[in-house]
Amino acid sequence: MKLFLASEAKNPETVKKLEEYIGGFEGKRIAYIPTASNGEEGWGSWKNGGTWKLVNTLPAEITVIQLEDYRNKDISEVLEGKDIIWVAGGISGYLMYWMKSTRFDEKIKKILEKGSLYVGSSAGAMVTGRNLDVSTWYIGENDYGAENMTGLGLVDFDIYPHYEDSLHEQIKSKFKGKKLYLLKNGEEVIVENDSIRVIGEERIISGK
Repeated sequence: MKLFLASEAKNPETVKKLEEYIGGFEGKRIAYIPTASNGEEGWGSWKNGGTWKLVNTLPAEITVIQLEDYRNKDISEVLEGKDIIWVAGGISGYLMYWMKSTRFDEKIKKILEKGSLYVGSSAGAMVTGRNLDVSTWYIGENDYGAENMTGLGLVDFDIYPHYEDSLHEQIKSKFKGKKLYLLKNGEEVIVENDSIRVIGEERIISGK
């Protein structure tokens, strides 16, 4: 199972590293999931966002999957066989609600085990942990709908995207989990089965 978890996937440095990691975008089949953005700025707002504008220029086969459209459909049918499942940023709690409503959370692990790469940007990276605790107190953007939600459970650590050094002490005082990676824009965590590596500066807060 492989995951490419980014602070900001549209960042030019991150896009370049992703391209190198997958051996180029040409011919790749990408499932692009913009649902988290719908919860942040309104339905369809992702169409005017920088991430979609970037993805739409890639020499790849792009399939847009708004999870809201799949409440009564089998989500696995459109995810199976994709080289990349790209989960964009926005509101984590809203995204996780729809991941559960479509049973994405139940099916994603088997799909990834078949070879698809999970690319998570910001909220798309945050939901891969066991819970959404970090989202509930994320500085400046508290996601009050996330407090009782479990995450995808693909990793046993948490991610704090868009990190700034000035926030370190605040974050340290709030974090109650096991392990938290602090990622600035342009940095990523790559997971390959049991291997975890940070592409950028490794900053970790360890919980109790």
